[in-house]
Amino acid sequence: MKKIILFFCISALTFVVTAQPKVVLYNAPDSAIRAVDFQVKVNGQSCIAYLNEVSTIAYFSFEGKIEIEVGSTHDIKWVDIRPKSLGIEPVIKNNKIYFSIAKPCQLSVELNGESTRPLYIFASPLEKNAPSRMDKNTLFFEGGKIHYVNTLKMQSNQTIYIEGGAIVRGVIEADSVNNIRVLGRGILEAGFVKDKRLMNFYQCENVEIEGIIFLNSATWTLVPHACKNVVISNIKIVSWQFGSDGIDLVASSHVRVKDCFLRSNDDCIVVKCWGGVEKYPRSPQKGADVTDIQVSNTVFWNMAWGNAIDIGFELRCNQISNISFKDCDVIHVDRGAVFSIHNGDYAMVQDILYEDIRVEDAMHKLIDIAIFLSQYSIDRPSDNAERKRRYKQGVWDGVLHVYAGEEGIYEKNRGYIKNITFRNISVTDGQFPYSVISGYDAQRHKVENVLIEKLYIHGKRIKNLKAGRIFIENAENIKIK
Repeated sequence: MKKIILFFCISALTFVVTAQPKVVLYNAPDSAIRAVDFQVKVNGQSCIAYLNEVSTIAYFSFEGKIEIEVGSTHDIKWVDIRPKSLGIEPVIKNNKIYFSIAKPCQLSVELNGESTRPLYIFASPLEKNAPSRMDKNTLFFEGGKIHYVNTLKMQSNQTIYIEGGAIVRGVIEADSVNNIRVLGRGILEAGFVKDKRLMNFYQCENVEIEGIIFLNSATWTLVPHACKNVVISNIKIVSWQFGSDGIDLVASSHVRVKDCFLRSNDDCIVVKCWGGVEKYPRSPQKGADVTDIQVSNTVFWNMAWGNAIDIGFELRCNQISNISFKDCDVIHVDRGAVFSIHNGDYAMVQDILYEDIRVEDAMHKLIDIAIFLSQYSIDRPSDNAERKRRYKQGVWDGVLHVYAGEEGIYEKNRGYIKNITFRNISVTDGQFPYSVISGYDAQRHKVENVLIEKLYIHGKRIKNLKAGRIFIENAENIKIK
């Protein structure tokens, strides 16, 4: 009898904790451009797919285990669902793709070995504690509509909420305010504003940005400048204009970036430092030291410009330190580097960690660490024609040639790089990218103390620099094990 009672107790407990899946889909504005080449269903319900210049986007929120069906006008023979580390195994039947997911993720569905026009599926967690449209401190943008706002300037203690199914066309700015939030499941895109960053915060504290999709920025997309205590989570950036950086952390500290998807046609995420708010040419003023930045569980797709995960070029502060990138997937790097530290100025860059990162497709460089004079440096030649003459057509974009005998002239504004760790990095597919580690000179401005631990290329552990195609110049204590 005791055994029978125990059995029923366990069965009842299992029944209680087994939750039914929940899916929240969003209505699209009538004038939104819908895709015709992809059709998406989630648990049998149609999910709207939006068309843009480089992809199709379908998005929803959910919890539990759900089934996804993707139909296409293309003849489907093969499909890659990235990041591959998620281990999603699709079934192709009658020119449709079927698979399931059980946790929030950002997916790139690529047909027949091509990545030119993927389907992005952004599967977010259910929203918790969404603000009310009646809250006087909340600017609420209703779903199913397109809202034209030009430039929104935030005030302290304010929330901007972009509801799922809403499209907000314009830019969001904040200057010297605190306790601000931009939340929701909707879309922010540039619209008619073509000369501003899509979201630009200057000297703000306690900033939260969660859930929204950033689309088609004309320039840098999300820029916290001289900010502190910033949390960026579950955002999705899809931009394709030249120079459309994803997240630019400029002279900002105590930042957390997690659970994001970043595709841009320049650096996906980059740490920079200078003072002042001037536009290009960027301010020569020294910025505050940068510290305590953590980036985790994020998917990167870097197009032809820039690099996937970058520190530099403009580093005009005393020190940049205590930065980590962990548990990330780099699904495409069309050109440039996966990991780059480009010290074009005088800062000390130290104590940087890259750990548990999977690289699926890198067409050019894996690791790129260098100290040099560049067209972005504080002491670059002022004459544009002279910069063109000095432009070095080599492995780095933007680097300027220092002629023999001039090394001392530019030495005083060159910086330092040391104590850099790469741990458990895997290039799982694609080409075998090479790496460069190069200081400015062999005396003071060397790259020092770089540890590469557990590097795998196509499943093979790399145990020496030559086997890893790693070029070293003006560097000391570079170890691989």
